[in-house]
Formats: sequence, structure tokens, C-alpha cells
Amino acid sequence: MSRIITSPVPKWPGTVTLSDPLSFPQALAFQDALEEARKLGDNASAQQANYLLLPGVIACVEKWELDGIENPTPDTFPATPAMSSAKLVGWLVGEISQLYQEANEVPLES
Repeated sequence: MSRIITSPVPKWPGTVTLSDPLSFPQALAFQDALEEARKLGDNASAQQANYLLLPGVIACVEKWELDGIENPTPDTFPATPAMSSAKLVGWLVGEISQLYQEANEVPLES
């Protein structure tokens, strides 16, 4: 099953399809990306952190249907306009974090 989410960023309207549930490689890629971004510390710029988050975000996306963004990689993901880019990455990280947390909150049957 997949989860289709709608972009709240006016610069890039459309939808993104996330894997739901996340596979082990996807969850680990996302977790690793979060850890790499945290290692930057407080002196890092938002763009530096977002760049390190992108491999984990991209690993969790099945399909991109955003105007102007087609099958991005960390090296081709738009960095400008900076505010719109930050909003887009923040939104995607938030949505994937929800998926990740939901997976951790499901009680195991005994």
C-alpha cells in the first residue's frame, strides 16, 4: 500500500507517493539521514541539513508528481528558492517521520 500526500508548497504543487509501510532499507536510510543531519550541530545552515536529509527522504518516495520536480536525487533536488525548498524538505521529513513513528507505535501481538 502507498500513501499519497499533497504538497503544501505553492512553488511545487502536486503529490508525492510515499511507501507505506516503509521497508527496512527505507527506514534505515531515513534514520541514517536524520543522524547525519543531527551531527552537523547548531552552526550548520538549513540548506546543509536539508541536503543531508535528502537521501533518506528520496529513499521513501515511490513517485514524484510535483510540478517542476521529476525523479530528483540529492544533487538535482531544487535548493532555490531557499524558503520554498526548505518548506518542501521540512514537509517531506514530517510526513515520513509520521510513517516512521506509526510503524514504531503498532503494538506487537503475543
